[in-house]
Amino acid sequence: MGKSMLIMVIGTAMIIGSLTLGLNNNSGRQLGSTVDYLKREQARLISDSGIEVYLEKLREDKSLKGTFLNNSWGGGTYDVYISGPDSALVIKSIGHYEGTNHTTVVNAKRDPITMPNVQSAMYISTNALNINLNGSIDINGNDFNMDGSAGSGSPKPGVGVDNASDSAYVVNNIKPKISKAIEGEGGTPSVHTVSDTTNWEELTQNLIFAADNTLPSGTYSSGNLGTASQPKITYVNGDATFTGNLTGYGIMVINGDLTLSGTFDFYGVIILYGPSTITTNIVGNCNVYGGTIIVGSTVNIKSTGNSQLYYSSQAIDNAKVNLKSSRFAITSWWE
Repeated sequence: MGKSMLIMVIGTAMIIGSLTLGLNNNSGRQLGSTVDYLKREQARLISDSGIEVYLEKLREDKSLKGTFLNNSWGGGTYDVYISGPDSALVIKSIGHYEGTNHTTVVNAKRDPITMPNVQSAMYISTNALNINLNGSIDINGNDFNMDGSAGSGSPKPGVGVDNASDSAYVVNNIKPKISKAIEGEGGTPSVHTVSDTTNWEELTQNLIFAADNTLPSGTYSSGNLGTASQPKITYVNGDATFTGNLTGYGIMVINGDLTLSGTFDFYGVIILYGPSTITTNIVGNCNVYGGTIIVGSTVNIKSTGNSQLYYSSQAIDNAKVNLKSSRFAITSWWE
């Protein structure tokens, strides 16, 4: 409703003002009825505007609940009451205008988050792959819990790729020591083709829309990247370098290159996505429990640090259960 709603509210208010000023002792019954009608319409528009405003607030603040009184709008005020779980939200707005009231009640449910299909500890989708793994790196598609213990899920490939040529490239371009450290389905090196039809542009845009954190390109050594009980969707619009000691939970989407040079622990899914070249450079201590997804026309992966990239159905399920989207389905609108 946005600008058009504002124009309607202001326009109606101006009409009422003009008619009210023109009233005198000789005003007829018909004019009085018209003014009453316009007041009712203005109160309705104010009430509906309150619903629209607080739906937008709910998108931005996913835990918003309570009573919000005396909000000014269109020459009047509205009160909003928000209650219920995300699956059955009740948003009530009461508009007030010159002694006239109108109530609007909306029932809504928050849409579930769109989760990526994680089929391997590390998934690479590209037209041109360059890989250079050194240091101590462990890529493991066997299922792990977030505390490092063995999970109960079926094993996945350590590295998943789109085609046999990429699979052969990975196997032929890693050192024997690294080859033994790529574990999972089928034994070492666990490098396999997987069937993936994900529209990564659409999926990442949905996640970006629901992001709890939006960060510009830069270097980060601190910040709230989520907790086990309150994971977050973090979006980095550009290249990201993480230094220091950082821990995060949920989903991280990076539209650019990633460099890990400190101690970085993440429980959930990391998605590096871009239409051109994506470079991942691990020079510190990195532990990812969940899944790592790298999608770009050209993908460069370099590692000289100590890293563990473990598939974890528990970390993925924790994100799926606790993350909230920013989209709603309106199930009823009453007024």
